[in-house]
This record gives sequence, structure tokens and C-alpha cells, in this order.
Amino acid sequence: MNTRKDFLLIFLGAALFAGGLAVYLTPGLLAPAVPDEEARASQLTQLRESPPAGAAYPATPRASLEDNVKDWLNPEEDEDNWDYDLFTTIDVVWDPAIKEYVPRSRKIEEMPPFGITLVSVGHPVYPYMLSHSTLGPSRKEEDRKFSIKNVKTKQYLDDCKLNKPIPEAPFLTLKAYKVVKGKDADGIPFVRNVLTIDDRQFGQVVEVDDEKPLEFKGRIDIILASPSDPSWSLTLHAVGERFVYNGATYVVKGIDLPNKSVSFDKTFVLNPKKPKKLASDPQTLVVPPPPPPASKTKSSSPVAPKPIPSPK
Repeated sequence: MNTRKDFLLIFLGAALFAGGLAVYLTPGLLAPAVPDEEARASQLTQLRESPPAGAAYPATPRASLEDNVKDWLNPEEDEDNWDYDLFTTIDVVWDPAIKEYVPRSRKIEEMPPFGITLVSVGHPVYPYMLSHSTLGPSRKEEDRKFSIKNVKTKQYLDDCKLNKPIPEAPFLTLKAYKVVKGKDADGIPFVRNVLTIDDRQFGQVVEVDDEKPLEFKGRIDIILASPSDPSWSLTLHAVGERFVYNGATYVVKGIDLPNKSVSFDKTFVLNPKKPKKLASDPQTLVVPPPPPPASKTKSSSPVAPKPIPSPK
């Protein structure tokens, strides 16, 4: 038998009993003492007769229920017509110009015209080609005369000689002439008359023949014009080139030589008050076809009526 352990249990039990007895016999030791009937009546009488303590609440006017009294303020109007109300939603529509939803009451911005037109696209063509040549009465090559055609103006420079000034085109000098013979890819023989021209205005020495105009295959010319300004013109050469016209930025996105068309991207500011740049859908411009030749119609003169014979 463990005498020490039993003694400890007896001691703890006696301590708990003594503590509980002390709490029971001492009111208010762990909790406030409950007043008796006489004390409670005295405390209630004192509370009723003493004035209230602390600051009084400020008096506030009550909301009026009379008609025509604006107790609820209207929502502030926004310059974009985003006027929110408490229980009213805003009716919105899609604006294709700015590609956003806007209030229906706002005036939809109109998309401006594209602003440029395509005049031509292709490899640049040298304006002069050989029309024909003839030997003089001496039958000497140094006396040979040449006729040069301007493929743009359809005009001719006649009686031109090698290394002699040309009065109608002083910037041109004919340097050499030769006849080239050979066979094409299909084995068909050909003869080409080749003329070497020193063009000081063009800044290059070129060789032209009498078959077709000379094209510079290594370069592309994109010639643009403005439908609103006849004096404006611009020449571009490659995809990725950009320019600014009337506040809008244009970028060349693609070139289609067989179809004679060029596609552009355009960015612009629709409303100066809100400098947000907008991008229009890519647009492809096509070289317009040449106008049809004017048809010649025979003018028919009216037939004069026969005079009515006077009665005899």
C-alpha cells in the first residue's frame, strides 16, 4: 500500500472542500453579491431621480413627405452620357467606329473616309524606248538616225543621232547602238535593236530596245494620291513603310502586283477630346481601270420640214 500517495489525495480533497466552503460563506468573492429587496428598491429610486449623464444627441430634421420636395438628387450627367441612376440601367449599343459599347443616347461617331487612293503599283518603267532607226544617204553608222518614243506622253523624238544634242530633251545623250540576235527559251530566233542612253535627269545609263519598255525589276513604286487634295502625291516602295497624312498613320501591309493592289493599316484619333488611337480594318486599294475610250457618234442633223405650198 502506497501511504504517501493516499496522504496526498486526502490533502487535496480537504483543500477543495475548504475552498468551496469559503466561497459559499463569503458572498461577492467570485461574483457580485445579489442585493436584497430593500437595496434593490433604493438603487432603482436613485436611478429614476438622477439626471441622465453624457452629451445629448443632436436633433436632425426628418425627411419631408410633401410633394415637389427634392429629397433625392438627380445623378450627375457625364459628357459621354454614362448617367447612372439608382434603379435605372443604361441602354447601350455597339459603336463600330470605336469598337466599344456606348450609351444609346450618345451620338455615334461616323468613321472618316480612308483618305488616300492608289494611282499605280508595279516595277518602275523607264519612260523612253527605241521606236525605229534608219540609215542616212551615206549608209554610214555614224549618220544613223533614231526615233525615240516617250511611253508616258506618247510623243516621239525624231532624227536623233549618236553623241549629238537633242533639242527637245537636252538631258539625253545617245551613246551606242547594236543589233542583238539569238533564240528565246522556245528556240525561236529573235533580233533586238538595243540603244544605250545616258539619262542625266534619271541619273543612270540604260539600255532600251524596240520591243517593250524597260522595267526595273528590283524596285516597286507605289504611287498614292488624295481624293481631297489634287496637289498631294506620295511614292512608296516596300511593305512596312509608313507615312502620316491628315493626322492618320498609314502602314503598307501587303503588295499584290498581279492584281495591282496594295493593302494598308490605318490608325487615327476619332475624337480630339479623347486622344484614343483607333485602328480601322485593313483596307486593300486597287488601281482603277483606265477610262473607256470616248465613243464617236455621228451627229444627226434634223431634217427641215418641207414648206407647205400656198394655195393659188
